[in-house]
Amino acid sequence: MKNLSVLLLTIITLGSFSCKSQTSNNSDIMEKEIKEVIEIFVKAGEQRNIEMYNDVLHQDFRVIANRYPTPDKLSIIDSASYKALIAKKVIGGAKYEVVYKSIDIAKHSATVRAELKTEKGGQLVTFLLVQNAEDKWQIITDMVTQTK
Repeated sequence: MKNLSVLLLTIITLGSFSCKSQTSNNSDIMEKEIKEVIEIFVKAGEQRNIEMYNDVLHQDFRVIANRYPTPDKLSIIDSASYKALIAKKVIGGAKYEVVYKSIDIAKHSATVRAELKTEKGGQLVTFLLVQNAEDKWQIITDMVTQTK
């Protein structure tokens, strides 16, 4: 009986290590996928390449722009308007280095805080991502704040 108890305890312990390892691996995979989406988003803005946005922006994508277009305004810019601003070269065109501050994943949603750095300074961006019906990560919200 004692041997059976030890055997069961060993199986349960090894099983829990396996689950933790699978969860960790899955989380690492999702984090990598999320970073790839953000890198494509940043590169699309740099190149002002509207086509690159199609896979990474959710159909309900919004930008929250504080103090835009004037210091007394807050704008919520939908996907079509955002792409139009890119196409008209009102925004975009800057090359950024992405420095990830935090990535929090909760099942099919994620919050990413990243600093987008240029030679002249940087800005802190909070991205909200969701997985679509095909379990591909897409950006649904982008909120930019200036760094100090």
